[in-house]
Amino acid sequence: KLGVENNSHVITSKVKMWKDLLWKIKVKICYFIHELINEIAYLFIYYGEILLILTLRVSTAYNNLLSIDNKFVTRLLQILSSNRAELCCHKLIDCLLETYKLYDNNDDDNSSDNSSFEIYRALTKHMSPPDPLELSNKSKMLTVDNGSNNETFLSIEELISYEEKNVLDLLDIILKVAPAMLGNDGIKKSKTTGDTKISRKAREKVLDYYEQILWGEVGNFLEHIILWWASSPLSARSPHSSQHLREWITQFIPTAEIPPMVLSALTNLADALGVHVALTSWDQHFRLALVASKSTFNLETGKLFCNVLQDLVMLCNQCEVTPDWIMGAPLEELPLVEQIPVLHRLDHSIHTTRLWAASETKKIANNWNVDVFFMITHSDIVNCLSQLNSLRFTDHTTEIEKGGLGVHVQETPNECVKGLASICRTISLANLQMIFPENSYWRRIASQLPDKPSSYVDKYLDRILTPVLVATDDHIISNMILQIMCESWLDHIYINKIKFSQYGACQLLCDFGYIETWLMNCSVMSQTMRKKMMKNEVLRRCEGVGRLLLRCPGEQIKMIDKSKRIKAANSPTSEKNELMPAEMYVPNQEQWLELRAIKKKNLFASSLCCGKF
Repeated sequence: KLGVENNSHVITSKVKMWKDLLWKIKVKICYFIHELINEIAYLFIYYGEILLILTLRVSTAYNNLLSIDNKFVTRLLQILSSNRAELCCHKLIDCLLETYKLYDNNDDDNSSDNSSFEIYRALTKHMSPPDPLELSNKSKMLTVDNGSNNETFLSIEELISYEEKNVLDLLDIILKVAPAMLGNDGIKKSKTTGDTKISRKAREKVLDYYEQILWGEVGNFLEHIILWWASSPLSARSPHSSQHLREWITQFIPTAEIPPMVLSALTNLADALGVHVALTSWDQHFRLALVASKSTFNLETGKLFCNVLQDLVMLCNQCEVTPDWIMGAPLEELPLVEQIPVLHRLDHSIHTTRLWAASETKKIANNWNVDVFFMITHSDIVNCLSQLNSLRFTDHTTEIEKGGLGVHVQETPNECVKGLASICRTISLANLQMIFPENSYWRRIASQLPDKPSSYVDKYLDRILTPVLVATDDHIISNMILQIMCESWLDHIYINKIKFSQYGACQLLCDFGYIETWLMNCSVMSQTMRKKMMKNEVLRRCEGVGRLLLRCPGEQIKMIDKSKRIKAANSPTSEKNELMPAEMYVPNQEQWLELRAIKKKNLFASSLCCGKF
């Protein structure tokens, strides 16, 4: 009994081992058959129905081997579509070329346009250079196929009909060789002849499925062939070539009767070309602008940044002339895949432009090269804003707004001017430190009043104010610079605690008064500018400081200056303010009175001490 049990156990183990081994062999055979079917299933188009019959018989054996459903048609259609997609791409481009030739011949204006040449090159350079081995293989296939692959399609409808014929031939052969693959619902008997045939519903379902997957694959392949896989791909040329082709496709789609499945492929191509143009064109323009921005005082940098924004605005606007945008489709149905990258780059470019302008103007202002400074703030930034003003968004929904894009650029000139004001104060104080007379100059005592300004005044005004007046006619900025100069002048005096004798105070008052004379004689400003600058209150404040230094201790300041002409009751407020003594424009009057030097001897008339100079 023990021996019988051992033999039974050995037999069971061997049976299990052989079952496992046979199962592995079966799986390997099935895998081999599966790969074989994938490789030969579509070749019947080139080698005839004999190869298809062989494929169907192998497929039937495969299904029986795995005991699965006999419906293998779906898999055959997938294999056929994946292998026919690239060829259909080339044939579709041929159809577009034929259509473009008709379009170009009917439009005389486009015959001289460079865009026509670009489109023609884009459409005719899609085929790779012929390979001798491929030519020999193709010649063999064409011999078997009776030249079917040499078909030239003059229209997209012919191309679709040709692909439908391939599927119908496939169904006819399946009906003869392996009808079980079509299922009971796909086959019916003829009432007249009694022969079996494919039902109309099954045929339409198969054709619809094949067209969907085929032209979906064509849409995926088409952009790669035109942009990357061709012998002269568009990606190797200027972005304008892709842009011209995209524009033509966008114009072609609404005017032609295109089947829906092909329409989606062309729309995908147009979107892909748009994204490619946005990426490459922005890279090209932005790289040039960024490299130029690394060198200071480069007058071309502003123009290059303006070109970046102009190109992006143009691309963004062109996204909104597609049929979906024009028809006013809801936002969630719009093809935003092309516009979103453009808007991202536009936002980034705007911030970069602002940062460049702020940094560059700061460097330029430190050298007081105000001519270039105002070229950036008054020319380059204004040109950039004009480009952003051209940006348009179709009013499909309130969710799309352009409000925030230009805000940063609009604020840039003000930021730059604030930086200029800060630097102006530093430069003014630095110049005064070098050219302002020594303390002894202001403590001098003389028997005659000074009749001309000090020599440093002309130098000070010519170095700081003249370049600004030459560079800009903006009275607000010019008045701001004048105010900063005068305030720095007063700050220099007060910070250094310069003491003034009566003669020195008269000299300072004469220096301050010369500013108005200098403005009157300045030939680089207009009369309107001159009038507005003459009304700058800082001039009255400087005069007030000079008069305070001439006053006697404890002397009261009269609230109305009788030396001024009385204005009418209806005079403007600015004119009425001229009646107020200049000293009243000076804050902290007591601090300025401390700068009077201790008098040793009064050499002037008493009227001078009373502030009637």
